[in-house]
Amino acid sequence: MPIPGAIALTIGAGQATGAGNTLLVSPHPDRRLRLHYVSYNPKAAAEVGFRFGEAGLIWLRNDLIAPMSVIAKDLGDFRFLEGGVGEALYVNQNNAVTTNWTVFYTEIP
Repeated sequence: MPIPGAIALTIGAGQATGAGNTLLVSPHPDRRLRLHYVSYNPKAAAEVGFRFGEAGLIWLRNDLIAPMSVIAKDLGDFRFLEGGVGEALYVNQNNAVTTNWTVFYTEIP
């Protein structure tokens, strides 16, 4: 039985392998992404962060020198990060390394 007021989250996960921006999730053109959890885990040393849009501010950026480090942020139901209408989510890396990523999100008008 669903909990009243609970929201259903969509899970996005995969691997990024290139330097620069890698597209992770695109909302429908008239919607925006609301993020509730984000994480990344590069398999080699890299500086990694997320951004909304191809040229947006990079956030949760970390310079990871130890391979297999995990950076994760659980934002919860009442705290969240939100992009603009139609704005996609990217991961940005300074090196072409394999990085596992996961996001929990909703799309809102």
